[in-house]
Amino acid sequence: MNIDKRQLVMEWYELYYEDIYRFILFMIGDKQCCEDFVHDTFVRAYTAYDRFDHRSSIKTWLFSIAKHLVLDEIRKRKRNRFISFDREISSSFNLEQYIENKESVNQLFTAIQKLKPNYRLVIILKKVEECSTKEIARILDWSEAKVRKTLSRALQSLRKKNAIEGGEHVEQTL
Repeated sequence: MNIDKRQLVMEWYELYYEDIYRFILFMIGDKQCCEDFVHDTFVRAYTAYDRFDHRSSIKTWLFSIAKHLVLDEIRKRKRNRFISFDREISSSFNLEQYIENKESVNQLFTAIQKLKPNYRLVIILKKVEECSTKEIARILDWSEAKVRKTLSRALQSLRKKNAIEGGEHVEQTL
């Protein structure tokens, strides 16, 4: 089977660009660096293609690559950044249906940016990217139990910060 690796990665780029971009944007909150990280994700997928064992989906594998890039960047920065949320790329959900006030949206995403990186990862993958617990476990190389426990702690941390009024509604907001 002769696979044109370049063509295949270009197809993945077309299919998953928005998902990877949104994930990276929410993780690091820096639009200017985001394009570079998305590009690097697909370059790494191209160079590592021969080592991809197909135990997970392509999307899961790409998220895993992006996760490593993002965590490296977070470690380099050693400080939190804040994002101003705007609807640059549409998501699979409509935040405006859940939150009428843009200020509330900004408060929520600012609060997410203040969380520990692992908390950010699980909240974004589960609530924004709508990955299953099993997919998140593969992306993060964790057990499904650890994913559930970390998500619970992350949501609890958001509630404690009173990031949005009525913190008990965090899950409904996301």
